[in-house]
Amino acid sequence: MESSRKEGLIGSHFQINIGLNGSSGTVDRTNYSLEGRVDVNSDKWQRFGILSYKREEKDNSITSNNTFLHLRGVRKISPLLAIEGFIQLSEKPLQKIKRRELIGAGIRLSPYKLFKLGLGVFNEDEERVLSKSRETVRINSYITNSFNISESASFESTLYIQPDIEDFSELRSYLVLGLRLKISERFSSIITYENTHDSSPPPLTDKSNSFYGVKFSFEY
Repeated sequence: MESSRKEGLIGSHFQINIGLNGSSGTVDRTNYSLEGRVDVNSDKWQRFGILSYKREEKDNSITSNNTFLHLRGVRKISPLLAIEGFIQLSEKPLQKIKRRELIGAGIRLSPYKLFKLGLGVFNEDEERVLSKSRETVRINSYITNSFNISESASFESTLYIQPDIEDFSELRSYLVLGLRLKISERFSSIITYENTHDSSPPPLTDKSNSFYGVKFSFEY
């Protein structure tokens, strides 16, 4: 979410991202992604919605098939403080998550222009493959930073820490790193690395997982 915020944008904005990579020969592999985003912003409000779909295939078998929806509203109180609320839906069946629904709110602090802190709480309703559904309330804390390497390159990093409010040993974390390379005024490439950790993962899955890739972005 942090890499997708458009805090300096006023008015309406629409964006589409398309990613494609693969290989053929000893291993036939095809990975593609499609993401759409809408922003409606004013001096006091930032509102956006994101819908994405990612699919990965290897030797005619589907290895990843993920759907994601996120809606967020942010109300600016002062240059330092904002309040925000969000709704999120996701499906990752091959990672043993049939459905995950989140609804939450919190505060967002901006002590520096490119450095942000967030603290809030959210309710999570999750249905997993091979296990029962569960509902938990989690603290949502995050730290994010971005800086320009050059006029055409920028680097972004975000770390989320999300413990269960009733049991802090029940912990989730999420690290996102992104390098954005601007090719033209409206066209960019984005190289990403992500790491997720869940102290109680779904059955038959690892506690930690890493993902990396490249995608292309066109803005209008």
